[in-house]
Amino acid sequence: MMETLQDIMTAPVLTVNPEDSVSHALEIMEQEKLSALIVAKDQKPLGIFTERALIQIRAGGTIDHSWPMHKVMSSPPLTASVYMDYREAYQLLLQHRFRHLVVTDDDGLLMGIITGTDFLSHLGLEYFMEFKSVGQVMSRDVVTLKSSLSVYAAMKLMNDRRISSLVMEDSGYPKGIITERDLLRLIHSKKDLKSMVLQEVMSTPVQTVFSDVSSHEAAKILTKNKLRRLVVTNSSGHCVGIITETDMVKGLRTSYTDHLKGVIRQKDLQLQQVKEQIEEKAILDSMLQSTGDMAISIMDPDLTIRIHNQAAEKLYNCSSDEIIGNNASLLYTNDNNLNQFKKAVTSANKNGKHEFVIGQQINGSFLYLASTIFCIRNLEKHKTGFGLISQDITAQKMAVLELEQKKKEAEDANIALRVMLDQHTRAKESIEEHISIKLQELVNPYLALLKQSPVNEKQAEIIRIIAAHIDSITHQFSPKARKIMLKLSPRESIIIDLVRQGKTSKEIAEILHIGVRTVETYRNNLRKKLGINNKKISLRTYLTTTFTPQ
Repeated sequence: MMETLQDIMTAPVLTVNPEDSVSHALEIMEQEKLSALIVAKDQKPLGIFTERALIQIRAGGTIDHSWPMHKVMSSPPLTASVYMDYREAYQLLLQHRFRHLVVTDDDGLLMGIITGTDFLSHLGLEYFMEFKSVGQVMSRDVVTLKSSLSVYAAMKLMNDRRISSLVMEDSGYPKGIITERDLLRLIHSKKDLKSMVLQEVMSTPVQTVFSDVSSHEAAKILTKNKLRRLVVTNSSGHCVGIITETDMVKGLRTSYTDHLKGVIRQKDLQLQQVKEQIEEKAILDSMLQSTGDMAISIMDPDLTIRIHNQAAEKLYNCSSDEIIGNNASLLYTNDNNLNQFKKAVTSANKNGKHEFVIGQQINGSFLYLASTIFCIRNLEKHKTGFGLISQDITAQKMAVLELEQKKKEAEDANIALRVMLDQHTRAKESIEEHISIKLQELVNPYLALLKQSPVNEKQAEIIRIIAAHIDSITHQFSPKARKIMLKLSPRESIIIDLVRQGKTSKEIAEILHIGVRTVETYRNNLRKKLGINNKKISLRTYLTTTFTPQ
């Protein structure tokens, strides 16, 4: 039976009007611990406002808490029918790389909302029992910072990288974490994020899990603690990744065929247990009475069919009168399937049983059949024949193939998006480098001449303003463009690299065979070029967090 969004969505949903203020929306989101708030009018969803959207606006400048919601909401929201299958809805979220899906009825009226938490809750912990370990589904691209950095810098980084959390670490050990929800609370409080350091607001201790723990255990921890993410560590306690609800759901690969094989194994085990207690005839009678829609054929040691139940007649489109007394090879319509059957018989004769799946044309239709053949032995352990249990798994197989096709389409779309993003990044960096070269060639020389010319105090101040504006324009350029602007000498580039590695002035002097004072002079000049001469930040910290080459 198809499960729709109506079965798993969160409802009813809290909403705000388009004219309500940002402050009102933030108050609701903080109190109710919501990651998103729907903007609606007359029960029709007009837009959505998320934690990530709030951070994007705040990272771009200031946010006026009196602004109306229609000014900051994302519109139109991504919607889906309440009657859509939940698996199709999840693929829709993956396709658009969204975390929230607004659910509507046939008239477009708001019915509910779907998030990763809803998918995780609906699937239930039992779905994770046989799936991958945390290390196989986690994201290894975990972003870490020192806890001494400002909250504003962390928020900017989260916005630039489009990530929902940052880990604070010390010598590789996770010491704290800050999430989008934490930033929502701080932005709502209107605190100065630039003067506040992460040490003051990060959540600690960090909820961690080992990378070799099963997904089932990780799902239990997330559900029990009402968390959306776990920091993953190795046996030494060092941070190696992070796993979110989305990662957990992506890691699931439901297989109907595996489930069917489990049912067959269970049936076979039951038959083996009964066989140890009663004679062969009673075994067969009991099996035929309890199999339901299981197709069963019983053969003697020479593979001549002696019993062919009604389910087998229907499945193979072959009556008992036609098949009983004939070799079981008649059940298979092509050489490949027949060879698989013969190999299965050889394996069952040696190992007790063998499972196999074939595709076969039966009565004008192509069917997938999952079968188990087992060797029947009497109480003296002598072989008396073989049993064949089969079941039609065509619907399940087609569902798996369809899911694999959708997965491939999603992967192809992701590859195309990554290529487009790479092209955009390269084009952006090329433009920045071109602008930097032109500034260096056509503007900076004349600006330098002006600085050296005799000017009055007012003219000098104007020159300084022009220089500051140029620096402001180029501050967010790529590292390569910044290097063009800074016009670093080869020796300065080497010293920057050694400082970033954590080398002291004495160590750098020994490596380059120069004096310690010379190194200090280079460091002071670099601070001036980087614009941090009068700022309370170490050169190494600035280089590793702001000026690291990509």
